[in-house]
Amino acid sequence: MLGAGLAGASVALELACRGVPVVLLERDPQAFSRASLHNEGKIHLGLIYANDASLATAKLQLSGALQFSSLLRGWLGPAAASLRPSRPFHYVVAEDSLLQPARLEAHYDAVQQLYDALRHRQPELDYLGTRPARLCVRVDPDSLRRYLAVDRLAAVFETAELAVDTAQLAALFRNAIRQHPRIDFRPGHRVESVTPSGVGHRIAGDGAAGPWHIDSRQVVNCLWEDRRRIDRGAGLEPGAGWVHRLKYRVIARLPEALREGPSVTMVLGPYGDVVVRDDGTAYFSWYPCALRGWSHELVPPAHWDAACRGELPSELAASLAHEVLTAIDAWYPGARLSEALIVDAGAIVGYGKTDVDDPASGLHDRSRVGVESNGDYHSLDPGKLTTEPLFGREAAERVLARL
Repeated sequence: MLGAGLAGASVALELACRGVPVVLLERDPQAFSRASLHNEGKIHLGLIYANDASLATAKLQLSGALQFSSLLRGWLGPAAASLRPSRPFHYVVAEDSLLQPARLEAHYDAVQQLYDALRHRQPELDYLGTRPARLCVRVDPDSLRRYLAVDRLAAVFETAELAVDTAQLAALFRNAIRQHPRIDFRPGHRVESVTPSGVGHRIAGDGAAGPWHIDSRQVVNCLWEDRRRIDRGAGLEPGAGWVHRLKYRVIARLPEALREGPSVTMVLGPYGDVVVRDDGTAYFSWYPCALRGWSHELVPPAHWDAACRGELPSELAASLAHEVLTAIDAWYPGARLSEALIVDAGAIVGYGKTDVDDPASGLHDRSRVGVESNGDYHSLDPGKLTTEPLFGREAAERVLARL
C-alpha cells in the first residue's frame, strides 16, 4: 500500500479488517500529513459542482457522502461517533458568480431529486449520522445580516452540508492503523519506483535508513500528487489533462462574536470558504490569494514540498494569513480579527487547462476519478475527501478479487 492519507488508510483498514495483511508505506513520519489533513474537511453532497450539467460529479459526491460515516464506523468502531461536524454551510452567491441564483437553485433541486431517489432505494444511508429531509433551501439574506455583508451578495442558500475536523479525523485513523495487528505501518519510506518482479512487483525507495525494497504480489498506489509518476513506471499510463494546484489554508481562532456564525462557501468561481468549528476555531481559504502554484507536469515542483509539510517561513505564514483573513473580512466582517494558528498548503489534483473562473474549465467536473487496475497493480484517484473511503473500499475489493 503506497501512501497513508485517507485513501491509503481506507484501503489498508478494509483489507486488514477482512483478514489480509498489509504493508502501508508513507514518506512522512506519520499518516495523514499532507492533502488529507490540509483541506476544509467538507463532506460534499454534490451542491458545489453546479457547473457540471451532466450531474455526474454530483452523483459521485452524493454517493460518497452518504456512505462516508458507515465506512468509517466499520474501520474505526465506536470512535467514529466522536468525529465532530462543523456548523452547517450556507452557500452565498457572489454578484459575479459564474452561475446566477436561478441556475444554482435548479442544480440544487436536481441534487435533491438524486438524494430522494437514493434514500428511497437505500433507506439505511445517512449523512454524518443525520438524515436531512432537504439538502438546500434559499433563504432571505437578511437572516444572516448579523454575520455577513449581505448587501454584497446575490443570494443565500442554507444547506445541510457539514465538514469534519481533519486533524481529529487524522488522529482517529492514525490510532486505528497503529492498533490493527494486520497493518505493518512503515513511515519514512519514500517510494521511488514500482517495477515488475518474479513475485509480482518490486517497490523500491529511500528513507532515513537508506535505500529499501519490498516484493509484493499486489500494489495499491494512493500517493496523490506523486501517483502518476509511479503509475507510469508500473505500466499504467496516466490520462491526459491533469493539473496540480498548490492551495493554502489558514486555521485561526475566531473572535467571540463569530463563534456561533455559519460555515460559508461562496459560489460559483474563484472564491473561498469559512468552516466554523465547535472549538472556537475556523478554517479559512480565499482562492485568489491562497492559490500559489499551478503545474501540468507529471510531478509538482519540488519547492511545493515544504508548504505541503506545513514548513513555512514565519514571515510568509503571517503574510498569507493577513491576506486571506482581510479578503474574507470584506464579506464575513470580523474575520480579520481572527488569530492565525496554522498556515500550510495542500496539493490539489484535478483535470483542466484553465482555472475555475472559466465556465468551460475541466476543474468544474470531478467525475474522472476512481480506481484503475492493470492486473495486480491498482491506482486510486480519490478526487475529493468525500469519496476517498468509497474508493478505498473499491480498491480493497479489487485486491481481494485477485487473491
